[in-house]
Amino acid sequence: MINWEYFEARFRFLSFMICFFFFIIVNAHKWPYLPVISYYNIAFMLEAEIHNTQLYFIIDTGSSVTMIESHYNQSQTFENLNQTYDQQYDLGKCKGVFGMDRLILSKQLYIPKFTMAYGTCQKMPFFDEYIGLMGLSNRFQVKHVFEDEQFHSSIFGLEFRKNNESRLYYNITNIEGKVTWHQLNVDHRWMINMLGVYVDEDDVTDIFTGSAFLDSGYSCLILTKNQFEYIWEKYFKSLCKIIDKSIYCDCNYKDFPDFTIYFEGAKISIQSSNYFPYSYNEQLCKLCISQHSRDYLILGLPFIMSTTVLFDKTNQKIGLVDSFDINQISPIYFHLQLILAGTLTIVIIFYASQRERTFVKIEIELRNLRYL
Repeated sequence: MINWEYFEARFRFLSFMICFFFFIIVNAHKWPYLPVISYYNIAFMLEAEIHNTQLYFIIDTGSSVTMIESHYNQSQTFENLNQTYDQQYDLGKCKGVFGMDRLILSKQLYIPKFTMAYGTCQKMPFFDEYIGLMGLSNRFQVKHVFEDEQFHSSIFGLEFRKNNESRLYYNITNIEGKVTWHQLNVDHRWMINMLGVYVDEDDVTDIFTGSAFLDSGYSCLILTKNQFEYIWEKYFKSLCKIIDKSIYCDCNYKDFPDFTIYFEGAKISIQSSNYFPYSYNEQLCKLCISQHSRDYLILGLPFIMSTTVLFDKTNQKIGLVDSFDINQISPIYFHLQLILAGTLTIVIIFYASQRERTFVKIEIELRNLRYL
């Protein structure tokens, strides 16, 4: 007598095991990500939704808090934390109150309760009714969005590109061998040591010694005063002019130098196209290079557009990826792929089971024929 319950149990077990192992294999080699929107390569933003209202957040690793306009505190799900907020930035000043609300990022990621500053800003570029700041700094006093309890890891990564393929990776638990890790210098900024700097073939390490701050906000290559004066005199003065403390050059000139920065175990090259992104008028284009009065170099968007950077707040490290060949998958596409593969696996196993039933039936009929 044929034990059909045995075959059915084996069918269910095989289906479960194949789907489970497929999930493990796929998930072990993928980083979930959110699509990032580029605004003319001078700001990179995430689409968001608060109480059915669409807005955008500028991704800012230099800002300690996530900040939006004060009118969003009219949301029915808003919770006032009764704490004031006052922050002075290089470009402007912001003030307001802290509160909590539900947040949806890129129509994919749901954060049930997230702390944000609700206020107003003066002289802050882009900040308005529909654009806020997504604070992703290294300050321990404030948790960023990817430290939510639903994630297994607070590590996030930025991959900014000039095309439509910019991404923000999150919940990174599998780190490939392509990443070199660098310990942070301070406990509140994403700052690491540089070992050497070249401008084309010229070694300028003695001028560019020290630390570099990785800032993804509205930020260019921001040099110290001595660094800026050296670069200006040697490479740009004969070709460009300074207008309102910014460098403008002929848009048709393409032979600007590349910057190569050496870290321990990593070399990142910043091509001129990454710091020469946008136009002032038909004749002049603005270089994304400026200066400040501090004693460290700010590696802004031109640097992040030249590599992929991982930020590990828990272990106080920055990871530099020396290859763009990263396995990644959007959460939506990942689950669709998993469902399709699982369905296909079940169909195949069911077909094989039916064939096995057919073979058993044939065997029974052959046995019956022997008795005739």
